[in-house]
Amino acid sequence: MDRIIVAFASEKTRTLVARVLERGGISPAASCTSGAEVIRMVWTLGDAIVICGYKLRDMTAVDLAASLRDLGTLLVVSSAANLDFCEGENLFKLATPAARSDFFASLDLLRRLESRSHPRPHRAEEEQRLIRRAKELLMDINRMTEAEAHRFLQKRSM
Repeated sequence: MDRIIVAFASEKTRTLVARVLERGGISPAASCTSGAEVIRMVWTLGDAIVICGYKLRDMTAVDLAASLRDLGTLLVVSSAANLDFCEGENLFKLATPAARSDFFASLDLLRRLESRSHPRPHRAEEEQRLIRRAKELLMDINRMTEAEAHRFLQKRSM
């Protein structure tokens, strides 16, 4: 099963990209509007390819790539001007306007790269529940976003 998440702030763009994928025989696992939603979905799926725009509702693609460094790969589809600001080891870029063939070639490359990478160990269910609860507490008490709480826990654990 493909673990592909479509994430754009615009409903119109999300729908368009999802339709293009479906016409190509790929059914996205999820459709998201914010980085926090994407992070939750990637944690749920375990590993994913995220097709997104440069700016989501709560963060940029660069911030999202940093949050998903070990769990997901991003294909950022945006204007060349926006892509100039994108850097990250798990971040790949596709400038718009892009041909359908270029889009699927980029996606195919990412899928092959993902299949070659070693499977990442998954956390035990109890461990995932504990991490989720810690993030919820940080978000409630300190008014953090989910991405901020995630980064805080990552830094503290090191």
